[in-house]
Amino acid sequence: MKDLILELVVKFSESEAPIETGITLLVDGFLVSGFIISKDKFMENNFITSSIDEGIRDYLSKNQKNEPLDNGERNFIHLRDAKYYAPGQPPIPENEAIFCRIALEKISGFNLGILQSS
Repeated sequence: MKDLILELVVKFSESEAPIETGITLLVDGFLVSGFIISKDKFMENNFITSSIDEGIRDYLSKNQKNEPLDNGERNFIHLRDAKYYAPGQPPIPENEAIFCRIALEKISGFNLGILQSS
């Protein structure tokens, strides 16, 4: 079940004045830490995702029947500068940070703020 507070935090990242909040998530036994970004910013980051997003937007603009694109529900969280942490292991990746997309229903806990190893 999705956490409504977390869903609201995701919505804040997609507002007109987006808030990129640091967050640490518990997902299937891993800690994932990074900064929440909007879906649009996530999609722009990679050639493949930006091409997919452009194709979806083109299709919808040609076939939309005055229905709103956004029903207000959020199903994913998008992170920049993300790192994965497992017990007793260095963060993955060690040498860089990545963009990631995680289903909100897979998140079993969260903490506002990023996790940093020493």
